Amino acid sequence: MSARARVLGLLLLGVLSWAACRFEPDLTRFEACADDGSCATGYTCLSEMRRCLPDCGAQGPCWTDIPPEVPPDAGEDGGESLDAGPDAGPDAGPPDAGPDAGPDAGEPLVLLTETLPPAEETVPYAQELRARGGTPPYLFRATQALPAGLSLSGGVLQGTPPGVGLFSVAVEVEDQATPPARQSRTLELKVRPLLRVAGPRALVDAYINAAYTEQLSATGGTPPYRFEIESGRLPTGLSLDMDGGVRGSTSESGDRNFRVKVTDSDSVPQSTSRDLVLSATSTPLLMRIATKAPPDARVGTRYHYAMKVSGGAAATWQLTAGTTPEGIGFEASTGVLVGTPTTPGVSSFTIRATDGLLGTDERTFTLTVY
Repeated sequence: MSARARVLGLLLLGVLSWAACRFEPDLTRFEACADDGSCATGYTCLSEMRRCLPDCGAQGPCWTDIPPEVPPDAGEDGGESLDAGPDAGPDAGPPDAGPDAGPDAGEPLVLLTETLPPAEETVPYAQELRARGGTPPYLFRATQALPAGLSLSGGVLQGTPPGVGLFSVAVEVEDQATPPARQSRTLELKVRPLLRVAGPRALVDAYINAAYTEQLSATGGTPPYRFEIESGRLPTGLSLDMDGGVRGSTSESGDRNFRVKVTDSDSVPQSTSRDLVLSATSTPLLMRIATKAPPDARVGTRYHYAMKVSGGAAATWQLTAGTTPEGIGFEASTGVLVGTPTTPGVSSFTIRATDGLLGTDERTFTLTVY
């Protein structure tokens, strides 16, 4: 048997084996092999089927001579490509890729900072400005003069704010693209009056088993204020109300140190704390000035504080030395410090209380105005 006949036989046998589960080939059109297995010239006997099949090349082209890209039995147009998707043309690109699709241009530059947190007068302030997109790193600059006391460096707005008020901060961010992209915005900075516990630092003395009342106060911030004890405690029997009133009666003597926290009513509340002291003792035999210290004051804020003496005596008052702060006067008839301070600073003055029956007492005070 020739080589080509063997190739043809093997291929046909493979086709028959592969197709056995699909159909039975009809080879009856070919001549039967002779008893000795011989066939006419150009044919070779396929012993399994006892039929003479044409030799490869004798009756037509060998399969090995067909171009590899056109499989056997492929139609005139070569059939449909096995890996070509529907409607896939010779220049088909990725799905949905338009003719003008290019590389991703990236996110545009955006100045993220839209608002500034409030600041407090006389308190150092620092706030970082933020941006996104574009080509980092970013350069921040002020496009108008900044409020006095503030600077912009490395994207951080910092410094000690000026007086209380609402200030404009005009800023711009620039990226490193060519040409650079820029975004600008005018921000508002609210500078609030600083909240303080005004005191008094040392409360009016409490006397054993006697009714007690004192009023704590605050300055700055946004009234009304809420007071609470943060640490320590008052003498047993005395309590602190949310409005700053200290009331009650105690049988416990001695000094009590405690820390008071005050919170204001701003939309972004301020809170601050201060250490105070209250002394409880037996009622003295002779009249004494029970006030230890007046609370602090603030420029432009109404001030009112009444001096007290022991035992509820009806004393007469006199300013004997020094001066009260500008804008605050002392009413000798009532023992009240009252007014609206106009100048910050610390003032010292001496006050005398006199009771015709129980004697005279005199004490020097200091009053701080912020």
